Parts: sequence; structure tokens; C-alpha cells
Amino acid sequence: MPSFIADIIFPDHKSTWRLHPTSYLDGLRGIASVIVFFCHYTENNYSYLVQSYGIDKEKPSGWIQLPYLRIIFSGRPMVHIFFVISGFVLSYKPIKAIHTRDLGKCYTALSSSTFRRAFRLFGPCVASTFIIMCMAQAGYVGKAQASWSVQLWRWKDAVFHQIAWPWAWDKDLRPLYDIHLWTIPIEFAHSMLLFMVILMLSRVRLRIRQAMVFGLMAYCLACGKWAAFEFLAGLFLAEIHILQHAQDPKGWEKSKEIQTSWKRLLSTIKIVFCVGVVLVGLFVGGWPNRNADKTPGIRYFLARTPLPFSKMENQAPQKYWFGLSAVFIVWSVGELITLKRFFEGPLAQYCGRISYAVYIVHGLVLSMYERRVLGRPFVPASGTPGAPGFKEAVAGWGVKGYMGVANTTQMTVGWFVGLCILGPMVIWAADLFWRAIDDPVVRLGRKFELVCLDDAEGEGTRNQSYSIMA
Repeated sequence: MPSFIADIIFPDHKSTWRLHPTSYLDGLRGIASVIVFFCHYTENNYSYLVQSYGIDKEKPSGWIQLPYLRIIFSGRPMVHIFFVISGFVLSYKPIKAIHTRDLGKCYTALSSSTFRRAFRLFGPCVASTFIIMCMAQAGYVGKAQASWSVQLWRWKDAVFHQIAWPWAWDKDLRPLYDIHLWTIPIEFAHSMLLFMVILMLSRVRLRIRQAMVFGLMAYCLACGKWAAFEFLAGLFLAEIHILQHAQDPKGWEKSKEIQTSWKRLLSTIKIVFCVGVVLVGLFVGGWPNRNADKTPGIRYFLARTPLPFSKMENQAPQKYWFGLSAVFIVWSVGELITLKRFFEGPLAQYCGRISYAVYIVHGLVLSMYERRVLGRPFVPASGTPGAPGFKEAVAGWGVKGYMGVANTTQMTVGWFVGLCILGPMVIWAADLFWRAIDDPVVRLGRKFELVCLDDAEGEGTRNQSYSIMA
């Protein structure tokens, strides 16, 4: 049974989860991973709802296609939020050690994170694609091959050349068995880049380090490398976060009254700016897959996309704007108390714990059950009975058969009903995968690291605490 139900039935075995300074990022990533599932569910089954409101002049649009509301199934910007959060969380511990002038702790954290990164990213993916491979050969999903040996060889090739292949940098490799894992080699390659940058700048003065990181971010954008920009932006935000929470030893020289008034004014300006940034980011997040040049508001951003993104492949302009929006949203969530508390709440934190599992298993669950649950709509007869080309009516079944797809209202209701059925199935499968595979792989990576280290280093690493996002 899912862990949240087991915790109610067996409270004595309930795990305790404590909040840490970056817990809100875990919650943000958890909600983002659920939106990625919503996105693939919508694109696979109700693709008409994905286009922007009012684009199709021959068919009415639904309210769910409106700006801001459509963010609920806009999965592409969520990937960029993943990368910014990864850069933030992976940088947090070594940067914090640098600020306490404990370079030994910084180097230990970098070494540990670098050593375990492959386990953390590739281990669960190898397990999940192996399960998919077995189910494909057994005839449950995908296509069976001539023999098990052929299927195994195809799986090996997919793991080695697509999932665990860091040499393509930010190219979409579209892995066999689970196309959604295209982000994993990008995540790994840029994690290594991030660790190298932190190591390079670990002995550099604060302002010089910030200037160099910002310069590298600008350089990556100038080169069209959106993923590198997002990881380094996470590093930049992590240092800002640490600086903001550090005590000011000098204090304010002005009177308490002036200090209070000045702080209140700055706080108000910051809140207004952050709210505006979030609103703009949510609007940009609704960037459609097609017809961006016809979508009001989005075409404004499209026309102002700088080089080289404006001359790259068709989806490059949205990657530029998604990257900028992701950086500002991640920063703003940490500044807005209401949003921060929401992402530190139990629902978001639970989604954060199973976020990687949701990302990994939702494709398999959809492949197995979306057709069975949604079915197909009723197809009326066409032509004249007895005449050539006559086609008899085909009865509908499943959610589409009962709800219909004749208009946007029927599609929206059917979309919601199907989501209410498939959503719990994805969460349940992700919860089981998290406990059975994802979490044990993380623990295995830590144990393997301790086995490989000498006794002195192993004892130091054993006493460290780790974020669930590390």
C-alpha cells in the first residue's frame, strides 16, 4: 500500500521527515514532477487542449486553455525548474562550507557528490528500463523482439548510449523504453560541470566568485547552452540564499526607526517584484508547442528571443525564456513566505520525496493503462448503407466513450475524470518504486562510497547529512 496510507494504519512505523533550509525546493520539484505527468497524459490523450486559447477558429476553446490555467499541463518549463533546483541543491553544501572557511568540508562534499551522482541518477533508470524491457518482451507494453537476447541487447544499447551517455550535453537523445528519460544524461553532464566550477572558484573571493559565475551564465546563454546556464544559475541563487541568511556582524548604523522603515519599504518592493516575476513566469510557462507566433503575449517574447536561440531549432526560443523564468521563479519562491510555506507543506513535501519516482514511472503506467481507462469515443456511421465506402458506427467505450469528445466541455470533463483515475495509479506506482528501488539505490551509493574510502575519510563522510534532492 502507499506509504501515506501505511503511516495511518501503522503509526508506530511512520517515518519522520524534518524540514531543512532548502525543503521548499524539494516541494517545488515535487509539484513540478506531477505537472510533467499531467503534461504527458494531456498530450497523449487530449492533444487539442494543449494548444492556446482561441487559436482554432473552427472549434471553440475551453477555459483550461487560458493563460495561467494551462500551466497545470505545461511540463516543458518544469524541466528547466528541475535543472535550476539541481544546481541550487548540489551547490548548497560546498558553498556553505566555503562561507564558513572550511575548505576541507567543501572538498569532501564535492568529492562525495561527484562519486555518488551516477548512482543517484542512473541506478533507478537502469532498474525501471529493465522492468519495461521485460514487460515489452512479455507483450504487455511496446514491441516484443525475436528473442530475449535481442531485447536484452537493445536494452543494453539504450542504457549505455542514451540514458548513461553524458557526451551529448544538452541534446535530446530520446531513450528507448522510456523517452521521458532524455533529461538524465543532461542532468549528469551538467552536474559534473557544476562541481568543476565550484572547485575552480572555491578559493576565490566572494565578489569575484559571484561575478565569474554570473559571467559564465551570460557566456552559456551567448553560446546557446541553456542547461549549463540553469545549473550555474542554481549555484548563483544558492550563494545569494546563504548570504541572505547569514548574520550581519556590523548591523545598521542608522537609528532603529529609520532601519525599520527602510526595511519595510525594501520588503514591500521585493514582494511586489517577486509576485510580478511569478506571474510573468507562469504566463511564459504556458508557451504552446505549436503556433507560438499566433499566441497573444507569447509572440511578443518569441519576437524578442536573442541570438543564437532565435536561429536554432524550433523549440529553442521557448528554452531561452523557460530558463530565465525558471531562475526567477526558484528565487521568488524562496522570497514569498506564502509560497514557501505551501511548498514546505505535507502535500508538496510528499511529492518531493517521490518526485524522481513519479518522473520515472509515469510513462510506463500511462503506456499500460491510459488506453484501457480512456478507451475511444463513439464514431457515427458514414456514407450510405450498401454503397461503396460505407462505414458502420463504432461504439465508444471508456472515459472518452461515456464523456464524449464532441466539444471542449466534454473533453475537459473527460480529461479530469481520466486524471482522477490514472493519477492515483501513478502516485501509487511511484510510491512503491521510491521505497523499493529509488531510496535503496541512494543508500547503496552511500555505502559503496564508504567502502571505497579509507577509514579516516569514510568516518567523516558517514556523519554528513544529505538532502533528499542531492
